[in-house]
Amino acid sequence: MLHTESRENGKKGNGAIVTIAVVLFLLSTACAQGFRFETEEERVARERLQLLSDNAQDAQQRLGQFLCQGHDSLSADTLVRNYYNGGGEWLWVTGDTTRLLHNADTLARFLAGKAQSVAFAPEVFFTDDILHDIDLFRTLRFDSAGVSVTDAMARLELSLSRAFMRYAVGQRFGFIDPFETFNRLEKRGAGYRQVYDVDIEQPDSQFVMDAFAHVQSPIEYIDSLEPTDTIYQRLKERLLTDTTDAGRTLAICNMERRRWRSKMRPKDGERHVFVNIPSQQLWAIAPDSVFSMKICCGAWSTKTPLLTSGIKLIQLNPEWRIPFTIVRDDVSRHAGDSAYFARNGYYIVRSSTGSTVSPKSVSADQLRGGGYRVTQRSGRGNSLGRIIFRFPNKFDVYLHDTNNRKAFNAERRTVSHGCVRVQKPFDLAMFMLPDADEWTLDRMRMSIDMQPQSDKGKEYLKQLREEGKEGPVRLISSKDVVPVVCVELDYYTLYPNPETGKWEKWPDRYEYDKQIMKRMKAFLK
Repeated sequence: MLHTESRENGKKGNGAIVTIAVVLFLLSTACAQGFRFETEEERVARERLQLLSDNAQDAQQRLGQFLCQGHDSLSADTLVRNYYNGGGEWLWVTGDTTRLLHNADTLARFLAGKAQSVAFAPEVFFTDDILHDIDLFRTLRFDSAGVSVTDAMARLELSLSRAFMRYAVGQRFGFIDPFETFNRLEKRGAGYRQVYDVDIEQPDSQFVMDAFAHVQSPIEYIDSLEPTDTIYQRLKERLLTDTTDAGRTLAICNMERRRWRSKMRPKDGERHVFVNIPSQQLWAIAPDSVFSMKICCGAWSTKTPLLTSGIKLIQLNPEWRIPFTIVRDDVSRHAGDSAYFARNGYYIVRSSTGSTVSPKSVSADQLRGGGYRVTQRSGRGNSLGRIIFRFPNKFDVYLHDTNNRKAFNAERRTVSHGCVRVQKPFDLAMFMLPDADEWTLDRMRMSIDMQPQSDKGKEYLKQLREEGKEGPVRLISSKDVVPVVCVELDYYTLYPNPETGKWEKWPDRYEYDKQIMKRMKAFLK
């Protein structure tokens, strides 16, 4: 019996030795041939890659279903929808899964931090959802979480693209659309009154393709899109240091305005005219100097529109073609009163023929019908004053002198029908004509009853008076000596005074900050 047990034990021992030998042989052979056993991390990565491959087709269909659900809350979401509906390739949940997890995790945490720095809620960029789905892919615990692989793949792909594009578009072009914000405030008949027409840069399909080309290194790309100008950066600093609600609101609203980049925004050092509605001021800015003046701008019901254009014409002693709304609401009730029309220097023109007609021959209903136009003759009493600065725009507004100088003494100067009345029109004209000689300037002065400054001008005026003549009416045009000068009619409630450099706060006169905050609410924490 002992002999038998010993023999059996010997066989088992020999078997174990043989097994060990085989394992050692296989190990030595594998090492000799360059093979190695995969680590646990490598095994999970292989299984993850296999899951992506096995479920790719179903996940793509699921993504299409996600895109059909609900509506896009932001323009960036629409851009993402159009990309995938147009056959765009998957960007994130594909290929090297290790790189996927790294890029997704880095992007989510970066956006969470950036959101805090601009007072946004991280949820706007789906950071928690992204990190949750990343953990599912890292651990492969889909079953225990009750989540299908296809749902997780489609959701993570869409969340990453939307988060990336929301931040990219927001920092490059603005988080809200100023056209939608300001041009849908006041009903006008069947539509709305338009008050914003700045030609700003906007995202298009090319921007989407360029942005998505950077998904392998997303942080460097989207970080580069944030405005770098000094004003934006100073506003950002104020946001981080000002703990009051009013202070943070000012910073948030004016930071957003700096993200709307006008295609015509003057370059550093370029001569331009900056009109800021809240401050009721105009600054004429040259490379080596700045001077300012008061303005009167549009009343609440006739707000001065926001726009960027180029001043191309200085006109002296202009006539004023009275806007139809003023004719309809005010002038028409004086129909038939020749004394009223004479007293104000108004005359009536039949639109169809261009012929002047007597005020006595036109009724109030005819004036309100639009078949006639009313114009004010040029001269001292003209509502446009003696100088007007014209620039292309769809609102038919301009900068001009005024015959009501007392209005500049008021604290609140929102009194016009939309145009901007300037306190020092001749100073502004000289700014527009930096190369004009004194003789040219003196002819302009004499045309508007100002005294000449040069000896030649004084002698010329003396001669005219001796001959009983008045000074010549001089038209200065862009074809003559006027260079095109950029003009910005803008709206900032917190901004550095261009003349002093000191930061100043101004009243939200048209309540545009209120409208911005209303639409930014979805982003704020």
